[in-house]
Amino acid sequence: MSVKEILKSSIEGSGEVAKSLMETVTGLVKEGTGDIGELFGAVIDLGKEGVVDVTEGTKDVYVASVKALEESGQTTEEAITTVTTKAEEAIGAIGEGGAESVGDAAKKGIEEAKGIVTKPFEK
Repeated sequence: MSVKEILKSSIEGSGEVAKSLMETVTGLVKEGTGDIGELFGAVIDLGKEGVVDVTEGTKDVYVASVKALEESGQTTEEAITTVTTKAEEAIGAIGEGGAESVGDAAKKGIEEAKGIVTKPFEK
């Protein structure tokens, strides 16, 4: 089963899409079975298909990936750097495909997610 199929099956029929998506992503990242860039690509594809909102989906993948890396021993700053790099690569691949509105929605989700994961550092 592909990462995209795993994510799709986790959210279909779920009343709480964000929670289901984040739990699945956290598990895949912690197990090492899901490449973070591939997770972003999969959720963006699901957004193109109308299964999930691209902005919300990318935000959920970002936050869950950072959380999983933190739980695996990385500092928050290291996790944010790793996840941001992977997210930008995935979004860059979309831009090459000519889907600017999807790319813009994904970028918005990433920016919103950065606000969520960096709030603990603000004083």
